[in-house]
Amino acid sequence: MELLDAQAAGLYGEMLALKEDLHRHPEASFQERRTTALLREKLAALALRFVNLGMGTGVVAVLEGEKPGKTVALRADIDAIAETEDESHTVRSEAAGLMHGCGHDFHTACLYGAAKLLSVRRETFPGRVVFLFQPAEEETQGARALLDSGLWEKIGGKPDCIFGLHNRPELPAGQIAVLDGPIMAGKINFRITLRGKPGHGGSPHKCVDPVVAGAALVDGVQTIVSRSTDPQDALVCGVYSLHTDAPDFFVPSSLIMTGSIRYLRDAAGQRAAERLKVLTAGVSEAYGCQAKTELLPQVPVTRNAPSLAEIAKRAAAETAGSENTVSPPPDMGSEDFAVYGTEVPAFFYWLGSGFPGRENAPWHNPEFCTNDAALPLGAALLARSALLALECL
Repeated sequence: MELLDAQAAGLYGEMLALKEDLHRHPEASFQERRTTALLREKLAALALRFVNLGMGTGVVAVLEGEKPGKTVALRADIDAIAETEDESHTVRSEAAGLMHGCGHDFHTACLYGAAKLLSVRRETFPGRVVFLFQPAEEETQGARALLDSGLWEKIGGKPDCIFGLHNRPELPAGQIAVLDGPIMAGKINFRITLRGKPGHGGSPHKCVDPVVAGAALVDGVQTIVSRSTDPQDALVCGVYSLHTDAPDFFVPSSLIMTGSIRYLRDAAGQRAAERLKVLTAGVSEAYGCQAKTELLPQVPVTRNAPSLAEIAKRAAAETAGSENTVSPPPDMGSEDFAVYGTEVPAFFYWLGSGFPGRENAPWHNPEFCTNDAALPLGAALLARSALLALECL
């Protein structure tokens, strides 16, 4: 497959042009209409079969091999985040308040490159490759929307496996991370409503102030990790917003707080959710408030299937070299790629996108940017994963 890497390198200019076009024109979750139209236009030249999902955004296309065989899916995400990009960037978002601050433009360009690499090989492999350009990963709703639209039925049945990748700014371009088991966290959002008794700030004894109860609860939530969780369990539990219904300087009647629980082990996540409900009930009663706790499950843990581990390790080593195949710890960010893994064997890579010798801004930061020298590596990795899976499964 050495020719694959040379061909991927030859696609660098085209992938970079696509990535920069998408970067200049970011679109929010489920609003990726320009992105969808552009991808359909470019993929049409590859003679793929498009699948009509009945959705306004996102593209699914199928490449048929020469003979019947297994089915492998490859996935990229296409939406942007609500953030204003740093003005110092040479290639910069032209959409106010939106930017590709998580690298989905990078992922999309990698998958497009993989589609080109595989389309010229359709006569050399059996089976099918399905390309999923998925909307709305940032809202962690896109994968579920595709499945609910009848994705598997419309492509002719569940694939035998699925691969995806995500850039990783903490790793230098040239490295590929291959992890066994969990790679990214499951997530449960929560919304807590505390109701008290409004009144004048000068008469606190005549009020029931939900802000005071809320402050105690914010502190209490921290003990879920520090005192209710095995220290060897990775867990994040935090409050990220507080809202009241009163004008400034008055005691409100209610307070709403939102946050999330992130976990790598299902039992730890479930225990944290139960402790949150108990703490909320106890604190609200102690401060004379009424409370409502809503748990809003988002995505499960992203787990790499053991059945794909050897294929993934081989694909990474053949693409980047064994010396550049690494296994860092899992990350507590969440990914809706995990949803596919609840239905079919799935494997998720991290692809180094950092610039050597400097501090690289993390995901969801105004200064975030990708080292686009890694684009050919991403295209080759996805294409090689598909070819090896079709050969070995």
